[in-house]
Amino acid sequence: MKKNIKTLYTATAVATLLMAAKTQTAQAATSDAETKTNSETTTATGATTTTPAQVTKESAQADVNKAQEVVNDQQAEANGAQKAVDTANQKVKDAQAKVDSTKATLDEATEAKQEATQENIDKTKSDISQAESDVTSKQNEASQAESNVNTKQSAVTQAQSDVNTSKAKVDQATADVNAKQASVDNAQKVLDGTDAEQIRKNADDAQKAVDSDKANVQVKTTDATNKATAVSEAQKAVDTAQTAAQTAKTNADITSQKLAEAQSAVNDAQTKVNSINDQINSVNRIEMPKGYVNAKDNIAELGKQGLAMNKYKEDEKAKQEKIAAVADSRGVVGLLRLTDEQQKEITLWTAGILNDIRKQLGLSNRIVVTNKSLEFAKYIADNSTIAGIEHDDKALQDVNKAVLQARIQAESIGLGVGGSDITMNDLQEAVYDLMLQMLFDDAYSNWGHAMQISGMEFHGVKDEYFGLGVRQKDNIIGFETFYPEDPAKADEGGRLTIPSVDTTELQAELTTAQSDLNTKSNALTSAKSANDEAQSALTTANNNLATAQTNLTNAQKAKTQADSDLETAKTQLTTDEAKLASAQEAVQALSADLATKQANLQSAKDALEESKKNLASAESDLTAKQNALTEAENELKSAQDALTSAKQAVSDAQAKVDSLKAKLDSLTNAEPNYEAAKTAYDNAVSDLKFAQDDLDAFTGVNKIAQAKLDSAKSELAKAQAVLDKILEKERAEEALKKAEEEAKEAAVKRAQATHFYQTGSKLFDAQGKEVTGYVVKDNQVYDAKGNLVGVVSKKVMTRELHRALVKANTLPQTGNESTVLAGLGVALIGLGSMLGVAKRKRQ
Repeated sequence: MKKNIKTLYTATAVATLLMAAKTQTAQAATSDAETKTNSETTTATGATTTTPAQVTKESAQADVNKAQEVVNDQQAEANGAQKAVDTANQKVKDAQAKVDSTKATLDEATEAKQEATQENIDKTKSDISQAESDVTSKQNEASQAESNVNTKQSAVTQAQSDVNTSKAKVDQATADVNAKQASVDNAQKVLDGTDAEQIRKNADDAQKAVDSDKANVQVKTTDATNKATAVSEAQKAVDTAQTAAQTAKTNADITSQKLAEAQSAVNDAQTKVNSINDQINSVNRIEMPKGYVNAKDNIAELGKQGLAMNKYKEDEKAKQEKIAAVADSRGVVGLLRLTDEQQKEITLWTAGILNDIRKQLGLSNRIVVTNKSLEFAKYIADNSTIAGIEHDDKALQDVNKAVLQARIQAESIGLGVGGSDITMNDLQEAVYDLMLQMLFDDAYSNWGHAMQISGMEFHGVKDEYFGLGVRQKDNIIGFETFYPEDPAKADEGGRLTIPSVDTTELQAELTTAQSDLNTKSNALTSAKSANDEAQSALTTANNNLATAQTNLTNAQKAKTQADSDLETAKTQLTTDEAKLASAQEAVQALSADLATKQANLQSAKDALEESKKNLASAESDLTAKQNALTEAENELKSAQDALTSAKQAVSDAQAKVDSLKAKLDSLTNAEPNYEAAKTAYDNAVSDLKFAQDDLDAFTGVNKIAQAKLDSAKSELAKAQAVLDKILEKERAEEALKKAEEEAKEAAVKRAQATHFYQTGSKLFDAQGKEVTGYVVKDNQVYDAKGNLVGVVSKKVMTRELHRALVKANTLPQTGNESTVLAGLGVALIGLGSMLGVAKRKRQ
């Protein structure tokens, strides 16, 4: 659900958005008791319009050039403004992404914080203790399972040895049967009297085999003895490794517990550091640039430094304090209604910052807040009826009668914050940003606001009584400072305690807490190092135990094999000794009588039957021993499976311990983790807001720049139009002049080709017609308008002219005329000769 959006005007946004208007704050200058306020004066400069008739081509061209320069400048400004909008828009996108990312982290931290009750922490600690106990129990079970595996392995080894022994007995019984069968065969041969030589050779071969078997038995006996010794040594190594592993486990448990305790101590110390930091970070002050109090030409540059140096710090406690709001004339809820307590709170908060500013600037005057100064500011705010950022002179004057008389009085006002969901933190931020603007971006009011806010205007006055009010009509914030005619009356009820923005004590506490944190962090580092060493030693001990157990198993297998080889050698010796005895008996029987040979044969047969019975018994015993071995191997497999399960149980139990410790760490650090996440999120939101404000500002600047560009282009078009008209007129005039000159030249040529003839006062054209209204001057004939229409000629070129002249009978009477007429006479004679004489000849 979309919330009502609160309006918060920052110094940055105001300074940029209202560049054209040049008004965001208004300040009333200090006055005496007679005149309480001065209002600002707005002047406008009107441009002079020049009529085209007054404009020359050169000035019109200059106007076009100038207008083109303005267009070029505005185009560059518009390009820069558009680029700034594009950059600001990208910053908004980046800031929004940062908000989304930090919001996800904050949600996780919030969930962890909600779970981080003391009950859950205690339960987790109890669970860790239980889980560690379970690990110990599982380790004991694993040790028992391992011991059981060793026992079962020994049983398998013994069963295998029993099988080997039984098998050796079977082999021996088989060999005995074979030997008894050979004795029967030999006795039969002796009785039959055949193979005497072979019988003797068999005895010799049997003796050699027995000798070889005895030597082999000796070797196998030595090997079996060595293998038995190796098993004994391997068992001792296992026992030693088991003791070392148990000791390492005990040490690892101890160091793990100490590590947990050290981590808990660090968490507690970090929480304390964070708490103090939060207190410091919620204290807002305005750091003044060096040289500000004496600044003249570089005040604007110092202002830029001041804006860059200072930024409002979010006040988490103030965010919890809501400010009531009512609807305006449009029905939109947004007009703030501060309680008396809230007005006092914001006034004292502001006063602390203002006093710190005076201290930084080395001024002796200080802000004083009393119940009367609060009433003074509230009266002005509640009784102001002028809309917008304008001083209400009537309210400023009436307060002197209604509350108390001021000897010196000043006011600075600016647009505040409004909306349906406003907190004291929002109001503090609005006041803070207005102070930044008044102190560092006040050139358009000739730094009048800065003089009041900084205290320089009241320099020399020990106490500045101060109150801050918010107009009920439009949320305009008023900074009211004055010095009363009657300080005692102004101090009625006592002066209120102004909070200091000096964080020296908190910084000292922070230093101590940070030192304690460093000490505990070092202890944690040592505990972690010790635990790492202990865990590493435990791993090494467990690895050594596993190696020793493997060596023991291998030694036992080697011993079993050696014992088996010894039994095999012994069996072979027995077998060969039986063969030797039989062979020797056969040799001795060669010299016996018939009855003895027959008796020996029967005795050999009886012995063969007995040995067969023994073989059957040995084979039955071997089967039993093999079955016992199979059972022992099955039990060993079960024991090994149980050991694997026991080891996995230990691993699972340890993983649970680790998980619970991580959870405990999360729970015990939930508050600092949440605060860090909250700070990151708030910063991201603030950055987004500033980015959006900048985008809005740059968008406004861009609109203004584009409007200026359009206006400049329009002015250029106008200037160009004027120039074009002048050029068009000039071209028309030049064309007319040329036409006139050409016409004049044509007229001259026509005139020079047009002859008139003058006799006395009469003038005739070439046809002999008398013309009037023309003037002759210098033998050139002009009409009544002064246009040259011809020339006076001395030669009569036509008969009609001649007749006209004769008819006119106008002979010259003066020398000049005689000369002319003489010439005419000659001309006429010549003409007559040409026209008459020739004609008569032709007739």
